[in-house]
Amino acid sequence: MTNMGEAHEREGSYSHETALDEEAVEGSTSSRSTLAIAFMQLIVLALLIVPTAFAFTPSLPEEYTSWMNLLCLGIVVISLSVYSLARGGAESLFDSLFPFVLGAASLIGACYWNMVSVVSGRMGLGDQWVIVRRWINLVAVLLAILVVFTFGHQMLRLHRTQVIRGLARSIFSGLVCISVSGWIFMPALVAHYTSGFDQGVWSSQGRWFLAMAALGLVLIAGLCVSSWGWWAERGRKSGRVAQSCLVISLIPIMLSGVVIVLALMGSRVLLNLF
Repeated sequence: MTNMGEAHEREGSYSHETALDEEAVEGSTSSRSTLAIAFMQLIVLALLIVPTAFAFTPSLPEEYTSWMNLLCLGIVVISLSVYSLARGGAESLFDSLFPFVLGAASLIGACYWNMVSVVSGRMGLGDQWVIVRRWINLVAVLLAILVVFTFGHQMLRLHRTQVIRGLARSIFSGLVCISVSGWIFMPALVAHYTSGFDQGVWSSQGRWFLAMAALGLVLIAGLCVSSWGWWAERGRKSGRVAQSCLVISLIPIMLSGVVIVLALMGSRVLLNLF
């Protein structure tokens, strides 16, 4: 009996040590994945923000601004495509394809109006604001379509289980895909800031612009930090770890397109006030 008790104790101790080792390995893997997500987000944000911030420097040729527009467009297209492909394991074809279609419509609208403005030679701040207003109207229509079609899709399911969860996931994914096109207006935002700093960075107008820029960066950073928590809670438990890592790393960057548009609207208001 004593030998059997000792054997059970050794087996229990071994099982406990194995469980601790597995938790340690899982924690280490999760930390590496979180660092990879943060690094990827930092690289993409740097490519979107830093080069464009210098696009309107007087010492640089005008062609540089055109290249920055193409860079923003390229990153937006890649982000939308990668996000949609990484979500390929969604519950249905509707959940995978419909958000991408809405995101593509939002992107095509922004690109078309920008192209018309460039070709016609209307590139002033007022002309850029007209493009933004048209895009906002398009986004309102796309969001209405998203809600109506998503609700209809849920109601047409044969087995309507977890309807609220399905609605929330589909609407959130559509919102992410629609929002990413806001980064197309990053050069327009920089142009407004260039005009806002005409009187000096530390002028009354310049300080307002600096405060708004700081608030925008805090919002973007908050979204990125939140995504690390999403990964720790849900993403790493998914069976498609690599795809989930890509999706979660792109979500805050794509949603930040809304922050860019809001900053552009605030810039327009400040320029009108001063």
